[in-house]
Amino acid sequence: MSDLYLRSVELSNFRIYGDSYALELPGGPGVTLITGANGLGKTSFFDGVEWALTNQVSRFQDIPVDARRKERDPLTRIGAPTDSHRVSLQFSDGEPIDRGAGFVPEEGAIAQLLKRPEWAEITNLHGYLSITHFLGQAATQRFSLRKPNKQWEALKGPAGVDRINALRERMSGVGVRRAFTRALEERTKKLSEASNAVTAWTSLLSERNRARQLSSSDEAVSPQALREAIELAATQVSGLVPDVFWSVHEPTMASESMLEALSDLLRVVEQHNAADAEATYTLAKIAADFDSASAETLTLRGMTHNIVQRRSAAIESLAEAESCLSLAAANLAATERQAAQAQARSATLTRVRAALAQLEGSQSRRDAATEQLERSEIEISRLNARSAALQESLARATAQRSERRVLSDSVTLARQRAEISGKLSATRAEIDRLVPLIASRQAAELRAQREALASRDTVVQTLIARITADLRAHDDRAKAIAEAVSMIAHRLGHDDVNCPVCASKFQPGQLAELARVQSTADARPASQLATALANARAESEGLRRLISDVERTNAELEQLQATIGMLRGQEQELRQQLVEAGGSANGVYDRSDVLLLEQQLIAFDAQLAVRETSEQIEVRLKGIETALGAEVTKQVTLQRSRDAADEYIDVARTALRQYAEIWTDDRGLVVDIDAERASIDRQLAHLFSRISSERAIVDEARLAKTSCLEAAVREQDAQTASNARLDALAAIRAGLIQRWTDAAQSGEPDADRVAQQRARVRERAAHLESVRATQQQLVAGYRKWMSDERLRQLEDRVAETVRSEKASSDLEVQRLLERRAEEARHELEVVQSARARIDTVGSHLQQRAESYADEVLVPLNATIKRFARTLMTWADASIIYRAEHHVTRSELRPGIVRSEADGSMTQLEMNPNLYFSEGQLSALSVAALLAASTTFGWSRWRGLLLDDPLQHNDVIHASAFMDLIRQMVRELRYQVILSTHDSSEAEFLGRKCRCAGIPYHVHELVPQGENGLISNAA
Repeated sequence: MSDLYLRSVELSNFRIYGDSYALELPGGPGVTLITGANGLGKTSFFDGVEWALTNQVSRFQDIPVDARRKERDPLTRIGAPTDSHRVSLQFSDGEPIDRGAGFVPEEGAIAQLLKRPEWAEITNLHGYLSITHFLGQAATQRFSLRKPNKQWEALKGPAGVDRINALRERMSGVGVRRAFTRALEERTKKLSEASNAVTAWTSLLSERNRARQLSSSDEAVSPQALREAIELAATQVSGLVPDVFWSVHEPTMASESMLEALSDLLRVVEQHNAADAEATYTLAKIAADFDSASAETLTLRGMTHNIVQRRSAAIESLAEAESCLSLAAANLAATERQAAQAQARSATLTRVRAALAQLEGSQSRRDAATEQLERSEIEISRLNARSAALQESLARATAQRSERRVLSDSVTLARQRAEISGKLSATRAEIDRLVPLIASRQAAELRAQREALASRDTVVQTLIARITADLRAHDDRAKAIAEAVSMIAHRLGHDDVNCPVCASKFQPGQLAELARVQSTADARPASQLATALANARAESEGLRRLISDVERTNAELEQLQATIGMLRGQEQELRQQLVEAGGSANGVYDRSDVLLLEQQLIAFDAQLAVRETSEQIEVRLKGIETALGAEVTKQVTLQRSRDAADEYIDVARTALRQYAEIWTDDRGLVVDIDAERASIDRQLAHLFSRISSERAIVDEARLAKTSCLEAAVREQDAQTASNARLDALAAIRAGLIQRWTDAAQSGEPDADRVAQQRARVRERAAHLESVRATQQQLVAGYRKWMSDERLRQLEDRVAETVRSEKASSDLEVQRLLERRAEEARHELEVVQSARARIDTVGSHLQQRAESYADEVLVPLNATIKRFARTLMTWADASIIYRAEHHVTRSELRPGIVRSEADGSMTQLEMNPNLYFSEGQLSALSVAALLAASTTFGWSRWRGLLLDDPLQHNDVIHASAFMDLIRQMVRELRYQVILSTHDSSEAEFLGRKCRCAGIPYHVHELVPQGENGLISNAA
C-alpha cells in the first residue's frame, strides 16, 4: 500500500478553536509551519490531532484531578455547549476520523488505517504515536525526559517486545506465581496432615501392642503384696552392713515410694560393699608388692658380691693391654716416616716429568701459531684491496641513484605545477565572472533603498493608524448626530417650522420630513477616509513586498561576496602551493616540461638497468667485510694462542729450576728419572708391607685395651645400679608398710589376711544381687497390675478410629491413611513440577525479551547518536537506552555514552536529566523522535508533529534542525507539521525551505474574539 498523508484537520469548539475551524494541509511530503503568539492554539492543534487518533492528551495525564468535584471538560471551549468539542481528520486514504460531539471512532479501524499490512496487531496506538510521530512542548511529553517505566511502555510496542512480555506475564506473572504459591501451600499442608495422621496411627498401634505384651507376662503384684515383699527384702539387706537401718513406713505410703525407698537402700548397701571391695583390692596389691620387693632384695645382695670380684680382675687386665699398645705404636710411627720420605721423592720426580712435557708441548704450539699468523697477514691484505675497489663502485652507484631521485622529484614537481596552474586558471576565471555581477549590485544602494522603503512603510503605517482613528471618530460623531436627530424627529410635528438647533425657518411639514429622512439614513464612515485607508494598506503591502525583494537581492549579494572571498582565498592557497612546487606565483605551466623531464628519466633508467645496482655491490661488499672480520678474529685468536704458549713455557721452566739437582737450563736432566723412580717404588713396597703388619699389631693391642676398659666400666655400672636398686627397694618396702598401717592393719602386709576379707565381700555382693533381682520382679509385677487400665483405653481409641474411617480392621485403616499421604505427596510433586516448568518457560521468555530488546535498542541508540551529532554543538555525548527485565516488570534504563579524547567510548550510569542542559535535552528529544521514526517503520503515515521543537535552541541549531527536516522531506518523503511563536524564526525556516526547493506552507493564528480563531494562509 502507498504512503499516507494528513490532508485536513477540522476543530470545532476544541480548546481555543471556534466552530468548524478547518486547516487544509498538502497531501504529500512537505513542511507546514503553524505560527502565532502564545495562547493562540498552537499546542491545542497538536492536542486535537492526538486526541482524535488516540482519545488521549498526553500533557493532561499527569495533572492531578479531584474526583470528589465535578469539573468542566478541559477540551471544550469556554462558552461553547458542554461536550460540543469535535475533531475531524482526513487522510489521503480511508474514511475521515471524527471524534467528539457524539462521534466515537473505532480504535482498531484507526490502527488498521495507519499501520502497514505486514506489521502485527497494535494494542496501544497512543504509545506507538508518542514515540514515532509526536513531539510535545511539555517536558513530560518528550521521550528522553520521561520516566523509565513510561519510556518502556512507549517503546515496547514499536520494538515488538510487548507481545513477548504479555506471553511472559500470562505464563509467569505475579498472578500465576501467587496461584502456584497458594497451591503449594495447600498441597504441603495436606501432605503434612496426612503424614501426621499415619504417624499418630502407627504410634497408637505400637503403644497398644506394648500394653498387650505387658498384660500377657507374669502375674501382677498388688500393692499389699508389694509392701510385704519390700519389708522382708529390706530387713535382710539392712543387716549386711553396719550403720545402715530400714525404718518401717506408714501403711498409706504409695507403692511407687516404697519401691523407690527399697531401691535407695539397695544402692546404699551396694556402695558400702563396693567401697569394701576396693579397699580389699588395695590391701591385696600392697601385700603382693611387699612380697615382690622382699624377694628382689635378697637376689640383688648376692649379685652385688659377684660384681665386685669381676671388676678387680678387669682393672689388672687393662694395665697389661696399655703397655703392649704403646710399644706397637712406636714401631709403626718409625716405619711410616720412612715411607713418607720415599713418597715425597717420587712426587718430585712426577712434577719434573709433567713440567718437561708442558715445556715441549708449549714450544710446538708456539711454532704452529707463528706460521698461521704469517699466512693470515697475507689474506687480510688481499681482502682490504678488494673492499676498497667495491667501495669506489658503491659510491658511483649511490651518486647515480641520487641523480635519478632528483630527476624523479623534478618530474613530480612539474606535474604538480601543471595541475595547480590549471586549477588556478579556473579559479581566476570564476573570479573574473563574479566580479562584474557584484559590481552591478551595490550593497550601499541596496541598504539605502531598504532604509528608504522602511521609512516610507513607517510613514504609511502612521497614516493608516491616523486614518483608522479618524474613521472611529467620524463614526462616533455620525452616530451621536443620528441619535440626536432621531430624538428630535420623534418630537417634531407637522406644524413645527423653527429648527430647535439653529432656529432656521421652514415651511410647515418640511422640518418634520427632513428630520424623519435624516433619522433613517445609514450612519456610515465617509467614503474618502475609507478610500484613503484602503490605498494606504495597499501601499503598505507593496512596500513590504519591495522590502522582501531588496532583502532577497541583498542576501544573494552577500552570498556572491562570500563566494568570491572563498575563491580569492583558494587562489592565494593555489599560488602558495605553486611556489612550494618550485614555480612562480604568477607563472603559467603546462605539460611540456613534464614530458621533457619524463623522457630524461626514462633514458637515465635505461642506463641504470645495464649497470650493477648499489644493492648488489653492497651485498658483495658485505661478504668481503664478513670474510675480513673473520680473518681479523682468527689473527687475534692466533696471537692469543702464541702468547699463551709463551706463558706456559715460562711457567714450565720456572718449575724445573726449583729442582737443580734434577734439571738445569744448560744441561737439562742430570739424573735418570725412570731408574730412580723404579728404586723408590721397590722401597715403598717393602715399607708398605711392614706398615700393614705393624698396624695389625697396634689394632689388636687397641682392641684388647678397649675390651678391658669396657669390662671394668660395665662392672662399675652394674655395681652402681645394684646399689641404687637396693636403696629403692628399701624405700618401697617402707612405703608399703606405711600404707598397710594407714589402712587400719597391723604388722607387715599379709596376703592370707587379705584373702579372708575378699571372701566376705563376695558373699555380701551375691546376697545383694539376689535382693536386686527380687526388687525387679516386684517392679515388673506392679507395672503389669498398672497396665491393664491403660490397655482398655488404647483399645477403645483404636476401635473409635476404625469406626470413623469406616474400615474393617486396623490394617485397612493403615493402608487407607498411607494411600491418602501418597496421594497428597503426588499432588505436591505435580504442582512443584508445573511450577518448575513455568519458571523455566518464564526464564526463557525473559531471555528472549532481553535479546529482542537489544536487537532493537542497538540500532536505535546508533541512530540517536547520529542525529544528536548533527543537532548538538558538543557532540561528544549522547543518550543510550538499555532494557532491564525483572520478574514482574520491564523498564528502559537510560544512560550516557561519551567519546573520550583518545577515541574510546565510555558509559556513565547517570540520569540524562542531571547531566545535559535544557537545550541539549531538547535536541536529544528531537534526535530520539527522529531516530524512532526512521527505525520503527510500522506506520504508512510518514508524519512528524513537532510542537515548538526549537524553544531552547539558537539559530545555529535551528539551521541544523531544518537541514535534517529538509533531508527527511526530500529523501524519505516525510510530512512535517511544526509550530513556533517567533516570527523571525518562522521567516528563517521558510527561507531555508525555499532555498531547498521543498513544499512549504505557513498558517498564522490570529485572535478572533470570543468565538474562536481564524486562519490566514501565506
